[in-house]
Amino acid sequence: MGNVPKFDPIPGEIVPSWSVDLRRTFKLFLPIFLGSIATTAMSVVDTVMAGMAGTVQLSGVAIGASLFWPCNLFVMGMTLAIQPTVAQLRGAGRTNEIAAKLHLTTVITLITAVIVGIIMCFLPLCYKLMGDIDQEMVRVAQYYLYAVAVGMPAFALFNILRGYWEGLGNTVPTSVFGFIALFLNIPLNWIFIFGHFGMPALGGVGCGVATTITMYLCALAMLIYVLKSKTYEHYRIYQRWFALKSEEVKQFLHFALPLALSTTIEVTCFSLVAVLLSPFGPVTVAAHSVAMNVSGVIFMIPLAIASAATIRVGEALGAGHWNRAYRSSMGAYGMAAFFYVFSVLGIVLFHQEIIELYSSDPEVITLASLLLMYCAVYQLPDCMQVVSIGILRGFKDSKTIFAITVISYWVIGMPIGYTLAYGYLTGEPMAAQGFWIGFICALTCAFVLYVLRIVYIYRRRTLPKTFHIMHSTELPL
Repeated sequence: MGNVPKFDPIPGEIVPSWSVDLRRTFKLFLPIFLGSIATTAMSVVDTVMAGMAGTVQLSGVAIGASLFWPCNLFVMGMTLAIQPTVAQLRGAGRTNEIAAKLHLTTVITLITAVIVGIIMCFLPLCYKLMGDIDQEMVRVAQYYLYAVAVGMPAFALFNILRGYWEGLGNTVPTSVFGFIALFLNIPLNWIFIFGHFGMPALGGVGCGVATTITMYLCALAMLIYVLKSKTYEHYRIYQRWFALKSEEVKQFLHFALPLALSTTIEVTCFSLVAVLLSPFGPVTVAAHSVAMNVSGVIFMIPLAIASAATIRVGEALGAGHWNRAYRSSMGAYGMAAFFYVFSVLGIVLFHQEIIELYSSDPEVITLASLLLMYCAVYQLPDCMQVVSIGILRGFKDSKTIFAITVISYWVIGMPIGYTLAYGYLTGEPMAAQGFWIGFICALTCAFVLYVLRIVYIYRRRTLPKTFHIMHSTELPL
């Protein structure tokens, strides 16, 4: 992308220096990262504390989460439309439209969350289709799903409000409320997993109960903050009811649904692996779960950079500033490469100590150590592809994100992983290792395709139709 020609600046465009641009991106990135690491740490806490209750409890939570996360991320994916929309309205000086956009988004997303929660209650039926599988592990997974299904509206509101203030360039509350959620989740896990203060010892199911209670408490606190804080007095939301026009609903779904579907498809691939590994036994499932949790924590770094890139690129394009958008894109890639080096060093040097935080089972430790080496390999394409997605969200290019996700994961990654895992190509089943090789192939393909699309947009200076559908004015060319 270094050969992309310099754009002629439009009147009033100011392109910051590389150092200034990186500082601004980092200022957005750090609170998002801290908040994301805190909320992701909730999953780590669930895994660690479920592991303390036994390998079967840990495995049950793992396969329950394998169905929960695709559903949850479908709803969360819809809220990804908020951040670039608010950022672009802010960049275009049209902040008076933010309240109506948030009202529309909130109504549609909460309705979706309720529907998804109901569907989740029927998902445990899929376990009955599986043959030789530990029944106690299935029981834990089933009731874990019931517990988290009740919390779907809270998950939705949590991410709606987060996207709202991040789009306004105020990312500090993300870290504050992320840590509030974490600090609530730990004692609630302790109470419901092991049975304290008169509560029954629910084992892995207690993780789901604790998570749902945590999310409702946090969502309520966030709502009070947004409605009362002086920070948002000029952008106040939920003060009146806006009529829902069918055309505006279609416009929102036109942008948000591809984001929701692409997020779900990607995560479904990773989550489905836990289910497909079930026939290999609790040790394999547990080791895979540990490796995925470690990977998930590391993933928060490029994910936060991607969110910062969405805000920076979206705000610049809202003002029609192509040069500023391009510089922010390149800065985001540079930051991702820098943090990638340190994440890989951490995995290679401290993988043994990290795994022992999750499990003391020697078999789990041995297999998880091997899987973390695969994790170290796939971190580079993973970092770069998620930053690319963040840039494309700033363009509102959701259809491209969806198309590339389908190709990379379902056409390339999952078929390769499945055939290797079950030995259809090699003759010897590779189990979890086969699926991790599939992950690497999928992420590499996605990265290459995303970069080609970004190069095309910057060279042609042609934004997708989705951008113009949701904005009444065209960008200067």
